[in-house]
Amino acid sequence: MPVRDGSVTLAVAPWGEVYVDGAARGVSPPLTQLSLPPGAHTIEIRNTTFPAHTENLDLKARDELTVRHKFQ
Repeated sequence: MPVRDGSVTLAVAPWGEVYVDGAARGVSPPLTQLSLPPGAHTIEIRNTTFPAHTENLDLKARDELTVRHKFQ
C-alpha cells in the first residue's frame, strides 16, 4: 500500500518565499498548500524586509499541519 503524503497549509502575512528542505517552492500567498512525503522537513519562509522564519516539522502520513507566520 503506498504511503500517503501529508499536507501543510501556509498562512503567511504579508508574504514570504517558501523553501522546503532548502528548495524554493514558491511565494505565499498565493501558495497556500504543500504536499510532502512523511518524515522530517524544514520549512523556511523568507521576506526581504524581515529575518527568515524557520520551522522543523515531523510529518506523518496523512498529517494536516499549518504553518502560520506574520512578518512584523
